Amino acid sequence: MGKEQTLIEHLRSKQLLLNLGPRLDARLSDFSGPSWAEIISAIEQLFAGTIQRCFIYGEPNTGKTHLLAAACQAYSERQHSTLLLSLRELTRSHQPDALQYLEHHDLITLDDIEIIVDLREWQEALFHLLNRAQQNDTRLILAARASPSQLGLVIPDLISRLQQAACYRIPNGDNDADRQAVLQAALGRRNLALDPEIIKYLLIKGPRYIGLLLKHLTYLEESSIRQRKRLTLNFVKQLTEK
Repeated sequence: MGKEQTLIEHLRSKQLLLNLGPRLDARLSDFSGPSWAEIISAIEQLFAGTIQRCFIYGEPNTGKTHLLAAACQAYSERQHSTLLLSLRELTRSHQPDALQYLEHHDLITLDDIEIIVDLREWQEALFHLLNRAQQNDTRLILAARASPSQLGLVIPDLISRLQQAACYRIPNGDNDADRQAVLQAALGRRNLALDPEIIKYLLIKGPRYIGLLLKHLTYLEESSIRQRKRLTLNFVKQLTEK
C-alpha cells in the first residue's frame, strides 16, 4: 500500500471515529437576510480562493453551526472534500493529536473554539493545524462565541493566526428583515407553504435567534408529519407555546 493510499485509509478511519461531516439540513441560501450578505460573500470568496480563512463569532443559537454545515454542503457540491468538527465534542473523548492530518481536506470547519480556552495542548494543536492548512492551501471556517482577541486564548501566535482571518460577528436576530428572509428561504427550500398569518405569528412569537428559529421550523415540520396534522395557526401556536 502506497503512502498516499495509507493516508486516505487513515483519514477514512479517523472520520468514522470522530463522526465528522455535516449533520444538519442546511444551505447557504437559508441565510438570505440583509445582515448576512457580507458573511455569505466572504464564504464565497473563501470558496474562490480570494481568502483562505474565516472566523465567525456570536452568542449561542445564533446560527453558527448551521452556517458551518451549509458551507460544507455548498463546497462538497462543488466536488471538494469537507468536514464539520465540533471541538466541544472532540475534546470530550479525544486527545489533541486528533487534529493531525485534517488539513488534507479541502475545507475544514471548526465549531466551538471557545472550549479550548483552558486547554493549552489543544490550542497548540490548533495552531499547528492552521499552519499546515495554510501550507496545504486548505480553506478554514472557524466559529466561536467571541472574537479571537476576546476568547482568552493563552498562545499569542494562535491569537495572531486567528486574527489574520476575515472576522465577522453573527447577526443576533434583532433585525426583523433578517428573520423574515431566513424564515421565507427555509420554508421555500422545504416546499412548506404556510399561511401569512402563521409566518407573522412565528416572526413575533417564534425564537429570535436564527439557529433556534431554524430548529423550530424543523420541529414544526416533523410534528406535522408525525401527528398527521396540517400546520394551521392553532397547531403552530400549540407547538410554539408548549
